[in-house]
Amino acid sequence: MPFDYLLLSGCLLPDQTSHREDGVEVRLTRDGGETVLFFHTDDQSNPNCQLRQLLGLDQQGQQMCDLIVFYAKDSTRIICFVELKGNKIAVAKEQVKNTYIHFNHKLKESGLSKEFISKCYIMSDGSVPQEYDKYKKELKSIFGEGNYDISRNSDLGAFLRGVKFQPKGKRKKGK
Repeated sequence: MPFDYLLLSGCLLPDQTSHREDGVEVRLTRDGGETVLFFHTDDQSNPNCQLRQLLGLDQQGQQMCDLIVFYAKDSTRIICFVELKGNKIAVAKEQVKNTYIHFNHKLKESGLSKEFISKCYIMSDGSVPQEYDKYKKELKSIFGEGNYDISRNSDLGAFLRGVKFQPKGKRKKGK
């Protein structure tokens, strides 16, 4: 089971709810009743994590995302595949997709794949590529509506909680 390994290996970032890599950061502030676990899964920057071998991603050219974030509140269980990228959204999309496919395969083997909602979050500090809509469409086909985001927002909390983004605007007089 992938979670057994994640919990017992060097992938777990104990008591951390933020991670920075190559100048890009993602973070979450816990609310009451929430359990949040960050797993640093990229063995290139975290050689203690051997998840790549467990998932069978140790062949040449197989890519993996930077983090897996486990989020739980009440009966909700979310596994979020996170990639921190500057402006290489195409690469980030492949990394989260590849990790999800292999991780989900292991969950199906254990009979637990229906117990979780899978999400993906790509944090980018770069400009929006021309293929942005194509990438979003592909992620939607894999993760479903509302379960993916490509964002410049380093706060992961609202996305995991399912809070819809409300742009700030001018208030109308008298309201």
